Amino acid sequence: MHLGVVVAILYCLQFSKELSDEEVERIARMILEQPFYDLTTEQEYEGIAAAFTAEAWETDLSWQPHGEPAIRDFLRRLLEHLDALRPWQEPPLRPLGFGRWEEFKDGVLLAHVRLYAPSQDVLHARLRAVPGDADGRRAVVLRLRSGDEVALMAPPLPDGYDALLKTVAPHRPAESVIEAFLTHTGYPRDRVTPAGRRKWWGWRRR
Repeated sequence: MHLGVVVAILYCLQFSKELSDEEVERIARMILEQPFYDLTTEQEYEGIAAAFTAEAWETDLSWQPHGEPAIRDFLRRLLEHLDALRPWQEPPLRPLGFGRWEEFKDGVLLAHVRLYAPSQDVLHARLRAVPGDADGRRAVVLRLRSGDEVALMAPPLPDGYDALLKTVAPHRPAESVIEAFLTHTGYPRDRVTPAGRRKWWGWRRR
């Protein structure tokens, strides 16, 4: 996985002419605020450190414009900058994978969320097909900076824009979890309707 993290970083740098200190700052903030895959910040850091100290890289990186010495120097500076930013805050949101999907699938309905198109909506873009789900649902399970854990789930595209926001017991009051969701995702308040507040035009009203 360590080169997986580095490859993800390099995709974010492929159009950068120089691996400057400004780019170090940009990628560091991305690591802290928008974790790659469903990794914790510590796991991302460990992956970068493992790649930096590895004697040889087996992955072909010829597709990107920066040579290995420049990349290794960038990783060194990135690790130093991340160390300088300790202690790290939890990111605003972090995907948790589908390990607890069964809990969330039948969890407590908090709200209905009207999604934008995936190209315009970070949350919509994070939705993934749920393995083995008979209804073809797409979902993402998230841990918010507040500590709340929620799942956003939607039906298949092309019509899957009406999503459900769920959590599992025990949980804080629904209004507190919804407020944390709004705060940490930046989602527009007028596109999130608390369950039971009014009729919803979308999918699986419960």
